[in-house]
This record gives sequence, C-alpha cells and structure tokens, in this order.
Amino acid sequence: MKFFASILLFSAVTVLAQVSPLQSISGIHVPSAKTNDKGFLYLSGSYSMISDGNPLSIDGFYTNEEGEQVELNSKAPSNDENFYISFVPLDNFEFGLDIPVHYDGKISGGELDGFALGDMELTAKWSINALDVFSFGVSGEILLPTGLKSKGFRPRHSWHIDFDNNSYAYTAGNWGIGANLHLSAELNKYLTVNSYAGVLKIHDNDENYVLWGAGLIITPINLVSVTLEVSGETPIKMHNVLDYIEQSPLRMTPAMRLNLPNYTYLTISSDVGINYLKDKKAGRDIQLKSGDKNMRFKVAGTPDVSVAVTASKMFNLSWSDSDGDGVIDRRDLCTNTAPGMAVNSRGCPVDEDQDGVMNIVDLCLGTMRGLAVDYNGCPLDLDHDGVYDYLDLCLNTPEGFAVDEDGCTLDSDHDGIDDNNDKCPDSRPGEQSDEFGCSIDSDHDGIPNDKDQCPDTPEGISIDEVGCPLDFDKDGVPNDYDKCPNSEPGEKVNSWGCPSDMDNDGVPDVKDSCPETPAGMKVDEFGCRLDQDKDGIYDEEDQCKDTPEGAPIDENGCPIDSDGDGVPDWADHCMGSLPNVKTDANGCPLNSKLNFNDIAKRVRFKSRDSVLYNSSYTALNDIVAYMREYPIGLMIQCLVDDDFDDTARLARQRMEAILNYITGKGIKKNRIFIQEDKERDDDTNKKGKTGVISLTPVEMQEENLLH
Repeated sequence: MKFFASILLFSAVTVLAQVSPLQSISGIHVPSAKTNDKGFLYLSGSYSMISDGNPLSIDGFYTNEEGEQVELNSKAPSNDENFYISFVPLDNFEFGLDIPVHYDGKISGGELDGFALGDMELTAKWSINALDVFSFGVSGEILLPTGLKSKGFRPRHSWHIDFDNNSYAYTAGNWGIGANLHLSAELNKYLTVNSYAGVLKIHDNDENYVLWGAGLIITPINLVSVTLEVSGETPIKMHNVLDYIEQSPLRMTPAMRLNLPNYTYLTISSDVGINYLKDKKAGRDIQLKSGDKNMRFKVAGTPDVSVAVTASKMFNLSWSDSDGDGVIDRRDLCTNTAPGMAVNSRGCPVDEDQDGVMNIVDLCLGTMRGLAVDYNGCPLDLDHDGVYDYLDLCLNTPEGFAVDEDGCTLDSDHDGIDDNNDKCPDSRPGEQSDEFGCSIDSDHDGIPNDKDQCPDTPEGISIDEVGCPLDFDKDGVPNDYDKCPNSEPGEKVNSWGCPSDMDNDGVPDVKDSCPETPAGMKVDEFGCRLDQDKDGIYDEEDQCKDTPEGAPIDENGCPIDSDGDGVPDWADHCMGSLPNVKTDANGCPLNSKLNFNDIAKRVRFKSRDSVLYNSSYTALNDIVAYMREYPIGLMIQCLVDDDFDDTARLARQRMEAILNYITGKGIKKNRIFIQEDKERDDDTNKKGKTGVISLTPVEMQEENLLH
C-alpha cells in the first residue's frame, strides 16, 4: 500500500538532492546534460519539508552523554530552502552557485532548533550535442564548508557523516569536490530521458561517494511536464558493501512542472525514500556533534517522504548579434539582415530594397534596384493591367482588358474581342462574330441566330425555313435519323424513329403488357413470357410443361410428390406415405395396417365429448406400434360438426386426447403435431380423414426420436 501511496504523491518536487535540486529546468535531482543558451541567467528557489513533520531518529529517541535515552518530540518541523543561480557566458559553458538554508524544530534536551546556512556549492558544466537527439555533459562542483555546526539535528546528506560516524546536521565540516558525467536524450517533443553518475570527495575524509540518478520527463502539453526519477548517494566501501548500500539514501522523485510564459516555471514534487517502501527501517548509527552535547541515534539514509515547491525563472542577458547589424539578438526583430544594410533601433532595415520607400510602408520589399516605383514601393504599372511596366510589352493596354504574361491583350479565339469581354471565347477560327464575340450563326445551319427558331440544330441536318430539322411524321426524330419515317401520329418511338420496344421482345410498348421482359425470352401476342400450363413457371424454365392447373409444383414447374411414393401430391389421397411402402394409384398403402386412412376411420369419440370409445384404442395402438418401428412423426387434425356450440374447443380436446394416449404409450411428445382450424373436407378418403379425424405420418430426423 505504501508503494501505491507514493505514486499518489506524483504531484510533488523534492528538495534533498545529491548536491542541490533543480540546477536546470529539465529534471529535479537528475539535471539535463545540456546547458542553457548563451547569455541566459537562471534563478531557482525552493522550499521543502518532511511530510510528517518528523526529522528525528528512526527509534524515536537519542542517547545522551550519560547514556540516557531521551524521547523526541514527534511533531518537530524540519525543512530546507535552496537558492540557485547560474549563468552561461560562453556557448555550452554554464557556471552556478547554490546556497542552502536549513531549519530543524525544537529537539528535547538540546538547543539545536533554528535556521542556519548549509554548505554552499560552486558548479560548472560543459555540454555537447550529437545527432540532434543526444546531449553529453561533464560537470563539477566544489562544496564550501559554510554550514553552521551548532544547529540542526538531522544530517542533510550522507557525506555529512564521516568514517567514525561523527556528523553535523547542516555541513560536511570540510571542503568537497565532485565530478559528474551526464547523458540526455530528447526522443521527441513529448519525452526526454536524463541520467548521470559522479563521484564526490570530502577533504580530510577517507570516504568517497557515488552520486547517480536517472529520470523521465513527459510533456503531454506545452503547459505541463511530468517527471519521475530514481536517485541515490552511496559511499564507496571495500567491506560491508551491502549494509552501506542499504543505509544509503535512495529515493524516488515524482514531480509536476507548470511551464509558464516568459521562461517562468513552477514545480511541485516529492521525495519518497526507500525506507517508506520497506517494512524494516534501515539506518545508520551516528554521533551528532552539533551544539554543546554529543547525541547518538540512528538516522535513515533518506527521510520517508518530503514535499517541495520550487519557482524558477530565466532571463535573457545575451549580447550576441548574429547578423552583425549592431542590434543584439534579444532586441533584434530582424535577425537575418543582409551585411551592410542600414537598420533601425529594432534591427530591421530602414529601406531594404533602396527604392526610396521605407520598409515600414513598403508593400513590395525586395524590388530590384533602379526600378521606378509608386508610393507603395511597388514597380510602376501605368496601364493597370497587373503587369509591371518593366515587364510589359504593351504599355497602353485599355484598362479592364484581359492580358497575357507580356501585358498584351489576351484573345484566345482570335475573334477581335478580348477574353474579359468575350461571351463566346471558343469561337471557330475565321467565323464572323458579333460585338460580344459570338458567332452570328451559332449552329452553322445557314439561318442567322436572330431568325433561327432552333439555334442548336446539329450540323448537317436538313432544316426548314426557320432553321428547325425536317420531321415529316412528327415523331420528334429528324428525317435524316428516322429509320421509320411513317410512324403513327402520337406513337412512342425510339431514338431511330421506330415504335418503341424497350424490352426488345418484338411487341411494341403500346401493345406490350409486360414491358420489362428479359432479352431472348419467348412471348405471346401481349409481350408476356409463355407459361402454357399456367403453373407460374415460364416455359424456358419449366421442366414439366403439362402440369395440371392448380397442382402444387416445385421450383422447376414439376408436380410435387412430398412422400416420394410416385403419386403427385395433387393426386395423392394418402399424403405422407413412408419410403418403400407400396401404394395404390391414389397414393395409399396397399397394406391396411400401414394405411392411416383406414386406421383413422376406427378412431371414434362419444357424442359431443372428448372421450374415446374403447374400440378406438386398438386403432391407436396400431399407430403406436408403427411409430415405434419407423422414424416418423404424426400430424393430428380433428373436425367437429358445425351444430356444436364450441367446435374449436371440442376439436382441441379430442386432438389432445389422442396425443395423451399415444404419449402415454412412450412415444416422445415432440413427434406429435396438432393442426387446428382445419376446414372440413367432405372427401372422407382423402388425407386420412374419416369426416372427423385426420392422421398423417410425417418424416422426422432420427436424432429427434427416442421411440
């Protein structure tokens, strides 16, 4: 749970850095390998505190000089402030100064509380870029022993503890020097990776420290950057290596930075120490030398959780002048001015093309020198045709006329009318035109447009005196195209002037009752496809052209024989005969025991009741025996005389009586079907009817059968 809680602190910035925090705008403990731009001044200030307000020992007490254990106040505040300034005087060289200030609250049995200066730090960094992605850097720092020795309880860094475990809270007590290697990769505009490793040596101390870290910076939008780092500071030891690593500071640092305007940044972050993520607290026994008494206690390598807020800002103090115009770049609005060009106070040319018109009002910057220009600084165009005079071969073109790239009148069809005023710009060469550029006989039929009642007559067509095509039969098709020139008045014709036959079946549309007959089909005198036996299947598709009218047929036009007994359904009096059962000419089984017509005649009910006569059970037993032997189903129909009050109810009860008897003999219910509302049929020999009961065998799939 602690791990997930630490992730929730992702909106916080750390203060307990390896040397100092936020020495660049990219990264927290893990700075970028890149330096800022030349001439930039960087300022950073941070405030941090231990989140639970407890800067004390792991055990909650310290041991005084008399060997007594003194309980500590669990609410004593502890915080740090860091002020950092850097400047880039040369390309890729950056120098900085870090000033830390620490505070610890009231400690039981001692006068160690209050603010005090920590060890100041001088820094320097050099960097180089490669492949527009990677940056390599080398940095160094000098720690100055400026920290106050009489204040504080919690050591701020592992190098504040010497090899004898003696320690000050705010200072290492000696000079220190360090060197670091940096590597950064800007993979794209959204993702940057920073990493570094270095060694720190404290003067007069036999211990050296490895400082290391790696981090990701994600910038999903320009306003916000999110950082996640892992960093640590580990003593270099030849013995008890694992113990020292476990006791050394190791932290995870989530952070969020707001990228505000004018090189201003606000960062919120948190340090989550390794002890926060472990059940067993790892620490180091030290003897505190601050103040006038010695205290012994166990201190964690990194406090559990710390939270910080940092404000940063950069100032552009660059004096570079890349175009050499005498105006430094940060004030130059025109950084690419040509050499020798006169410029104003903002670095922009006074008259770049030297046409006598100031740049600020010149609408044609870059005019060739020596050309005459107008008050806008543009070359003259006296005839206003859009072609400057120095390019115009026709300087006196009438205003409003279309011109070509040489400034001369543009007349695409050479009819003497310029294209801007030509309403017919595609006139034929040599054709006589009117004042609008249009032909006086647009269809070229010899009749002038003002007398031509058909001005769009196709060329070469015979016409009458008003310029319209001749059409003797008045069918709308000119004589020159009409292949049937004697069509009846009002008759529909096709494009050739012949009676219209849209389906090309030989029957004109006016007589065609089936005007959409498919091509190639035989038709009768009304234009409809032939169906001689009138079974609904056209002769071309009918494989049985002499089917009796009204007989059930299949898709090929042949009579259906549902039970496959060789007798078509229309002639079959015993529908549903099973395979391999011999039948007579009416389709009924020759064996009366297999003839459901005969069996149905023996099924009888008491008058106006659904109670079977005993003699009916023998008939139904024959049905049961047959269904046990063969994979068939049974269709039950029942008809009741109309003089009964509720014929439908009685018919239903009688059918259910038959069903219940048969299922009671072990026949599966899903093999029996009841058909209601069957119309009465006086033919008692057809389809197994006795006048009241119809029993019809039905073929079924064997997987649906149990008996």
